[in-house]
Amino acid sequence: MTVEELLLELKDIQPPLEPAWWLIAPAYWIAIFILLGLAAYIWLILRRRKADRLASLAERELQRIRTLYTHNEDARWLAIELSKWLKQVSILAFPTRHLQSLNGRRWLEFLDETLGSDGFSDGIGQVFGTTIYAKQVNLEAAPLVQLCEQWLMAIKPRLRQRGNN
Repeated sequence: MTVEELLLELKDIQPPLEPAWWLIAPAYWIAIFILLGLAAYIWLILRRRKADRLASLAERELQRIRTLYTHNEDARWLAIELSKWLKQVSILAFPTRHLQSLNGRRWLEFLDETLGSDGFSDGIGQVFGTTIYAKQVNLEAAPLVQLCEQWLMAIKPRLRQRGNN
């Protein structure tokens, strides 16, 4: 065999084929799934916190009103502040209903409807009808604040739903 014949038999070097994507090392697959799971977990936590934010803000505001009342003990001030708080939280929880114009008996009926009892129309919550506009308001603060807390607990799912949007 001559040198020329030997050279003709030579073939060019062929690089190996790229490995298929599914041949990634198992450790990489495990790392990918752990990262995806961690990302999904963080997303769920952040979504939950966002949903709880409105309810948390409403609770903190109610606590602030209660604390200020313990310092000034002005029943009329308490009734007015709780009334404003109820209206603000209602508007947040039920944005499609026209609550700004509700007052008097209709307002109390709405509060009873969302509470699921008649604590506003027939109970201590009657003060939120028209009594708060009187110069002198006689009321028991603790049951009134407790009624507002019960109302907040009743509408919390609604606030959480609004927080998810």
